[in-house]
This record gives sequence, structure tokens and C-alpha cells, in this order.
Amino acid sequence: MARSGVNRKQIDFAWEDVDAQAVFADWVGFPGRDQTATEADKIEALMGLRPPMRVLDIGCGNGRHTLEFARRGYRPVGIDVASTYLDAARNDAERSRLNVEFRLGRGSELREEEVYDFVLAYNHTLGFMSEDELAEHLRRVHRAIKPSGSFLLVLAGPKLVPGQVKGPTRDWGEKEGRFILSQKVIDDAGFRHETSIVIDIVSGEVKEFYETQKAYSLDDVLARLNHAGFRSIEPFRDLDGQQASPESFGVFACLP
Repeated sequence: MARSGVNRKQIDFAWEDVDAQAVFADWVGFPGRDQTATEADKIEALMGLRPPMRVLDIGCGNGRHTLEFARRGYRPVGIDVASTYLDAARNDAERSRLNVEFRLGRGSELREEEVYDFVLAYNHTLGFMSEDELAEHLRRVHRAIKPSGSFLLVLAGPKLVPGQVKGPTRDWGEKEGRFILSQKVIDDAGFRHETSIVIDIVSGEVKEFYETQKAYSLDDVLARLNHAGFRSIEPFRDLDGQQASPESFGVFACLP
């Protein structure tokens, strides 16, 4: 039983939810300018990019890559479902005097056809989408790319790898009088279920986040990209271009 005076809230984690956006930004956060620039260097080298290409940054978060590409002379557009992050991205663009378009929306709602030279999906959480939405998401990304363009998918979220321990695994952290407790377990159907409890001992607030994501193997991701129409798919371990394996993967360089 919760003690008197405790404000308790239960939330099903989704990127559209402002509470979920806040807890991610607070406990995980976004890398800074230096790391973003290093990542952009590697993306340019891996994909052979040159300004002033038209770039779509899908799931752009706080716009860190979108803005970095704008600084380098590209013509980027950033889209995301998280309104809080987009507000931060627009504010950063204004402060930096960069003319960048940021849009609230989903990949499965893209309407452009053969518009972009390059589409980036960085730290993309595929597992929050249903199978139907994921298929439509990847199809529309494919359609948005010029025939001479390319797509880079960098995964975040759970993966299925040989010999994997499915859990449960538990962790905790503390930050300025707040505690976060988490438990993760992958079921036999390949879904990871995560429960996170954020306890603020100063305000007396407790938030419980319940999250379910589909976990994907290397072959799962390759099959979905192939089904979306990509004719060439190269899987890597990382942005340095090391060859992927079923045990270690996460970066997919694709041609339409």
C-alpha cells in the first residue's frame, strides 16, 4: 500500500507521451555536440554523403543530427512523434540561426516520393511499432528516397541474439534525490517487457512505466528491409563499418 501523501501514476511508455519523453531525457538523455559531430563524420564516410544533399532525419529526437547536417551545408528535415523534443530542436535551430524544418509525424505517414538523397533513422526503436505499422513505415521510407539515394538505419531497443539470457534482469540508479528501479524480461514470443519505477523522495511522486517492445534478430531486420523494397542491404556492427554477425549488429546501410 502506498503511504499517505504519495502521488502515484502509471504510464504505458510511448514516445508520444510527454511523461515518457521527460523520463527518457532525464535518465538517458541525448549526446552532446562533440559526440554528434563524430557520429556525423562516420555517417558521411560510411554512406558517401556530400552537401548540399537533401536529408530526412526520421525519429530525430531533439534534432541533434538534423542540426549538425544543416551546419555542414546539407538541406535536412527532421520528424518525430515527441513534441517536447521537437520544441527543443526548434529552439536550438533558432538560437543557431539555422533554417531547418521540423515536423511532428510518423514514418508510416510520409507522403513524399523520391525526394531525399539520404534518410537517417538513428537509434530507431522498431519494436514499439506493430508489424503492420513497421512494414508501412519502411515502405514509405523507401518511397521517399531518390533512386540514387540511400538509407541508414541504426537500431536501438532490444535484440534477439544466440545464447541470449532472457531475464529477468534488474537495475537501479539515483539522481538528485530520485531513484529509478527497472526490470526487463524477454518472453518466448520475442517481446521485451520492461517495468521502470521512478521515485522522487522530495516531491513524494512515484511514476511507474510499463513498456513492451518487439526484439529483432539480424535476420528479422534484413527480412523487413528486403520486404520494403531495398535492393542492397549491408549490415554492420557499428558506424565504423565492422561486419555484422548474428551476435553483434545494429547498423544497416541500404540502397533503394
